[in-house]
Amino acid sequence: MKKQVTYFSEGRSGHILYKEDTGCLKMYYEFGGGDCVAIIFLPDDKEWGEFSGDEKRNEVLTFIANQVIKDQAPNCSYRITERFIEIFRH
Repeated sequence: MKKQVTYFSEGRSGHILYKEDTGCLKMYYEFGGGDCVAIIFLPDDKEWGEFSGDEKRNEVLTFIANQVIKDQAPNCSYRITERFIEIFRH
């Protein structure tokens, strides 16, 4: 199975489901304000499971951020922090 991102909208918030062969991750998101289009809240350390380790974590987060921009927020950019992926309009 290839990597996949699915969106579940609940008005001004919702969930993103990331899936690949080794498992899946569910993340909560909210729409932002100002230049921030959306904030995706990252799982706690214990929730990473099969995706733990800095290299794998960075690979997964970069894929999710790029896919969200491609699918939902063209012409935007992202910033990954310890707790969030933030999507910004230019």
